[in-house]
Amino acid sequence: GELDALLLGDASDTGTTCVAVGHAHIDTAWLWPLAETRRKCLRTFATVDRIMERWPDFRFLCSQAQQYQWIREDSPELFERIVARVREGRWEPGGAMWIEPDCNAPSGESLIRQILHGCGWWDEAFGDAIEHRHVYLPDTFGFPASLPQIIRGAGIDTFITNKISWCERNRFPHVTFDWVGIDGTAVLTHLTPGHNYNSSILPADLHFGQRNLAELDAGATTTWLQPYGFGDGGGGPTVEQVERVATMAEGVQGLPAVRFGRADEFCDTLHAEASLARHAPRPLARWDGELYLELHRGTYTSHQWLKQANHRAESTLRAIELLGCGAPDATPRSIAGLRERLDESWKLVLLNQFHDILPGSSIPEVYDDARTQYATIEATCAEELDRGLVAWGGALDADGFDDPVVIFNPAGTPRGGVVDIAGELLPVDPVPAGGAVLVDAAHLRVVSDPVVVESHAMRNGRVEVVFDEVGRVIELRRSGGDSVVAPEAALNVFRLYEDRPRRWEAWDLDRDYHEKVVEIDTPAARHAVVESGPLRGAIEFEHAIGRSSRLVVRYHLDAGGDRVDIDLLVDWREDRTILRAEFPTAIRARAATFGIQFGELERATHRNTSWEEARFEVPGRRWMDLSQPGLGLAVLDHGIVGRSAREHTLGLSLLRAPHFPDPGCDRGEHRLRYALMPHDGDRRLAGVDAEAEAFAEPLLVRRLADGEASRGGAAVVRPFEIEVDGAAAVEVAAFKPAEDGDGTVLRIVEKHGGSGTARVRVPGRTTATPVDLRERPIDLEGFAWDAAGETAHIPLRPFGIVSLRLKA
Repeated sequence: GELDALLLGDASDTGTTCVAVGHAHIDTAWLWPLAETRRKCLRTFATVDRIMERWPDFRFLCSQAQQYQWIREDSPELFERIVARVREGRWEPGGAMWIEPDCNAPSGESLIRQILHGCGWWDEAFGDAIEHRHVYLPDTFGFPASLPQIIRGAGIDTFITNKISWCERNRFPHVTFDWVGIDGTAVLTHLTPGHNYNSSILPADLHFGQRNLAELDAGATTTWLQPYGFGDGGGGPTVEQVERVATMAEGVQGLPAVRFGRADEFCDTLHAEASLARHAPRPLARWDGELYLELHRGTYTSHQWLKQANHRAESTLRAIELLGCGAPDATPRSIAGLRERLDESWKLVLLNQFHDILPGSSIPEVYDDARTQYATIEATCAEELDRGLVAWGGALDADGFDDPVVIFNPAGTPRGGVVDIAGELLPVDPVPAGGAVLVDAAHLRVVSDPVVVESHAMRNGRVEVVFDEVGRVIELRRSGGDSVVAPEAALNVFRLYEDRPRRWEAWDLDRDYHEKVVEIDTPAARHAVVESGPLRGAIEFEHAIGRSSRLVVRYHLDAGGDRVDIDLLVDWREDRTILRAEFPTAIRARAATFGIQFGELERATHRNTSWEEARFEVPGRRWMDLSQPGLGLAVLDHGIVGRSAREHTLGLSLLRAPHFPDPGCDRGEHRLRYALMPHDGDRRLAGVDAEAEAFAEPLLVRRLADGEASRGGAAVVRPFEIEVDGAAAVEVAAFKPAEDGDGTVLRIVEKHGGSGTARVRVPGRTTATPVDLRERPIDLEGFAWDAAGETAHIPLRPFGIVSLRLKA
């Protein structure tokens, strides 16, 4: 009638266009276990299929390959209908990843495997009916500064997210922008301005989205994406919602133009607009560095056991692949068999990286499933690791050895040290990167820099450490240097903070949590020297802490070592409390450096701005460092994510005790590891990153039984040799079977932020081809392959990732 004539017109007059895509954000686990998720997927996808029968313009996006696999297993008939819809162009399997993962705790290699397994599964299932245009992570709790390069390196040009709009202190200032990573790579990024991936597509939602677009981007782009449909618990779009979009698509005065669309088609429009905007008077915005979520900081710590299990699995799978691909007797068949045997383990690891599993924000039943799955992963890994070590050991010359032990170095830098085999300590000279040697445990050599242990002190000629009666570090120095400990202070101070988030218990760590604290500052209930050198010294302190918990702290120092290792045994029985280890130093630095996936990131130690105040707890990987000229301290860790740096103090968050959604979260026994590395103030010259890798990827040992050792063979097994020129330094991220079974893939990463050239010799390979992260050939300017010398010459850019496909 007359009202319709006033409201309905040929088009909107607001100047923006909303692309509405049907969506069902089904959390792969959260307040329900995996088995219920499978049923949610069946119900939701069947509903979507029925809606498509009525509405030919309706488009639907589901972004997790794992969920499609479940459908194919549980209802082949429904899956075939989905295949038909995909081929019609109406159903979009997009998002690139196996599941929608957490991006703070997983390794960089795991993020690559999310894409490899996600895109690979979709390609196998749907063929050329899909195009991988975007990584779609609407609900993930922050993103590392290395992710732009991972996305672009996989041949994907767009990143779509939403959760950054939840920042509690500062409003993120852009909708569409170029996100620039640590290596300088930029990916076009869209922060959906409706700020709701479960939208009911109401007029109020559209007003909200277009207002954000106008205020933040000021006309730089005019098209925006709005997912709609019931999500989290599934359900997806309803008939009423689809009808609403259809009505608004006819044009409603005062609302933006609305159209049904696909996310990948939206990417085409977005890139066209962004290209124009980059040359406009007010150019497209750029954001350099991490996308930090000012919320859910407790997820760096909740369910610490799972973060530890994830780290062990990532590390062990990497080592197994290296052993299998670099084995002296490796063949194309054996390498393909290795990939097949590891496929389930990798997919279970990726599944448990989902953004409500690995962060620790799900119900108890989810973690019951995770423990069962990790038992399977660890059994497979133990078998495969033993297989690989025996194969390498058998290729080494044990002639004259009475008790041969194979020592394998999975790290990307040569190193030795002290290893423990069945309680017996063995000194090991440096082992080549990715290589293995034999030592004779029956004939121990004399070591330089033996450890001297006193009641409350240890030294080894390189490092000196002194403890007080509490068990805190009151002096720590390089031998002959200044102590890194602040005057009248101590390192490794344990503090219990009351932890009662106002909203989301397992998720959040509130900014004022530090106001109620109990410090462990009484003499230890038990103190003992448990190892007294010369290869290793160890001193142990035990405390009763909190209401009913127990903490055992063991410090150990190895002969020739540059760090003091700290092993914790915590029987944790607290309630709404967070346990932290803190390290007040004598160092003045306005920024601390944190290891992240495939590189490092500086963050301010001061709180001058609201943005810096919001970063009171941050994620990191392997190490963090505080340095001034002549004096530095690095804290190395084994799978611990949550950390902090304020003024002169570094900190690690170890355990929490929230009630919801899992009232038993973190209660129980934990074994945690971290280390203190004093140095002379230059973390690169000191090799902090290499020492952190050595700590996180320790030497692997296996005593060879009768019949496993050979008489003759090589002195060392070394599948590759790497030399680097210039200011660059290299980490070996992976040496893995190619996904298509054709050769192996060696992935290296520049880790110091410098440029240079790497010469990589790979014996037994006849070709080396640069490939992208999905293992497709690419042109790499400056790359050369010397077939006669079996050597690749690889140009390195700061923090750049390079992958080579190698064939025998």
